[in-house]
Amino acid sequence: MKKILSVLAAALLLVSVSCSALADSATMNGTVVNVAPQTITAAFGGTVKEVAFSAGDQVKAGDILVALESKKVYALEDGTVRLFGEVGDSAEMVTNRYGAVAYIEPACEYTIAASTKTAYNREANKTIHPGESIYIQYAGYSKNTGAGFVTSVSGTSFNVEVTSGDFLNGETVNIFRQENFAASSRIGKGTIERQSPVAYTGEGVIVRYSVADGDQVKKGDVLFETVSGSFINQREDLTVIKAPTDGVIASISLSQGDTVEAGAAAVELYANESMRIEASVTETDLQYFSVGDQVKIELIYLENGEYTTTGTVEKISRIGAAAGQDSEEASYTVYIIPAETEKLLYGMTAVISQLQAK
Repeated sequence: MKKILSVLAAALLLVSVSCSALADSATMNGTVVNVAPQTITAAFGGTVKEVAFSAGDQVKAGDILVALESKKVYALEDGTVRLFGEVGDSAEMVTNRYGAVAYIEPACEYTIAASTKTAYNREANKTIHPGESIYIQYAGYSKNTGAGFVTSVSGTSFNVEVTSGDFLNGETVNIFRQENFAASSRIGKGTIERQSPVAYTGEGVIVRYSVADGDQVKKGDVLFETVSGSFINQREDLTVIKAPTDGVIASISLSQGDTVEAGAAAVELYANESMRIEASVTETDLQYFSVGDQVKIELIYLENGEYTTTGTVEKISRIGAAAGQDSEEASYTVYIIPAETEKLLYGMTAVISQLQAK
């Protein structure tokens, strides 16, 4: 009887060891994949200024992938700038509400609407030339004087921009060609008028103000910048497309100089958080793997030798497929979340096995 029990115990031990060895030897072949590719679109349209990465490059969250060229609005005269709206506002909406995105109060505060009808009776005094310098003298009892230049001529009428002198809006002045105000050089008479602020408008979304409200600006200074698109409640740099998370560029459809429309797909990103090992397991070995199991992941073909990490079985497909032409077994797809992604490359081959016998 004892002998029979001993033989039975040995048999059970052999079966246990055999099952353990079988479980230890259960493996799956897998490939590094991404289960949720992200399509990054252009929030705004414009001309591509720079593409900083290529397909296959690793990027970090916040990296600038694509930079767009903005449309710049320049000051056309010197003066004091007044600004309306905020970054992210529609330039058209700001203009509809305030009349402009920016105004410049010209440094040359006054102009003169003049006529040659009161010019000294000399033919040369009745021919006015745009751009010529003139001298101004108050026509009343005051001895206020100043200078300016002719900005336009139409028949007997001409306009002057005042560059110096202390005058008041509405004052009547005489205009001379000579600095000593000789009567024989008088070319006309006119009325001092205060220059109206000059309005600056734009199209699209305001992405940057290059000056501050109340600044003194010079002709040629950039006032503000826009890109094509609609209003968005956003205050960060709107001329760039950034990576929303760490990952790998799967594809990028833009090149320098391209025109991109607002809402167009620009970049496809494989986020690290969506990296998985997609493996295939036969129905025979399916019993050794369950959702939530910790498994061993081996990368065999790295240049610097094998690399081993771990992972967690995320899900197992409930639908099987033919394992192969020479097999009658079905195979099932298993998705594994890797514990580390640093050395994993998309398309890389991996061997998955159990960490412990079940």
